[in-house]
Amino acid sequence: MPRTIYPPDPRWVGDPRWTSESHLRACAEEFHHEVLHRLFALPPQLSQPRHISSSEKETQLSRGLSFRAYNTCQAKGAYLSQLKPNDAKIFCWKDCAVYSLKTKALQGADHFQLLDRGYKAWFPRRSADRDVSDGNFWGIHVMFRHPADEVEGCEDGDEGAAKQVAKAGELAQMWRFHDVFCEHLKGLAEVIEESKAGKWGVRESFTEVAMIVEAGWREEGVRLVWKDDPTLKYVGFAAEELWTVVEEAQGDFWVLWCPLERAIRIVASRDPERRGGRREEWNEQYEDMLADGEADGDDSL
Repeated sequence: MPRTIYPPDPRWVGDPRWTSESHLRACAEEFHHEVLHRLFALPPQLSQPRHISSSEKETQLSRGLSFRAYNTCQAKGAYLSQLKPNDAKIFCWKDCAVYSLKTKALQGADHFQLLDRGYKAWFPRRSADRDVSDGNFWGIHVMFRHPADEVEGCEDGDEGAAKQVAKAGELAQMWRFHDVFCEHLKGLAEVIEESKAGKWGVRESFTEVAMIVEAGWREEGVRLVWKDDPTLKYVGFAAEELWTVVEEAQGDFWVLWCPLERAIRIVASRDPERRGGRREEWNEQYEDMLADGEADGDDSL
């Protein structure tokens, strides 16, 4: 795993705190968490497309996006087609996009529990190509708007059928956006000026899988959604756990319902080096030993 160290501040030469590795690590992790706390408190919000075009790309990029600028409290808003390269930083080096739907919106406390539970599951299994700096995290929460779906034709008590019918059309709408958005982000990331950590980029897992989190996620779990069969690149689940949503215009989607912590481990398994995880690691922000795989009793990765 990467070392989590804040760079020494030359203005504090001679102060023993700024030669202490534990103090510098605490600064790094507190700053990282503070940035994420602001981002989860007011997540980026997508509007409906401004106009419908024969080009799927033009349609999706006509959506408005309101968000906080990277590492600041500054609120910004722009159509996706007008985003600047630096605006893409908040999406770089995230393991996946985390979409929630305005029709089933999260409550205020959900945002912070999502951050804290996600952070604790991600930290022992974080990627080795980046430290906690420069956007490295398990996901970015985005509010996604689309027309509400109606559930019809489901017998009482048929929960599986109800879920499938309720989500019909929803996944195709989300994925049409996600596919276009990922390509747009990759183009923007290519021209971002390099940081001390190196080049900016969009992770492969970000383009392949998306997570959907809605009200009730603590009890019911979250959904992982793939457009392509995930069994060749991701581990930590049995093939029979997947259920398939058939969209006539878009093909099949593979969907897995599971607790948040397990979902984070599954997404991380896209990188074989992250499948082993770490049993325990001290985290300065939480002042605790964070252990991998404790939340839902499943440590199969």
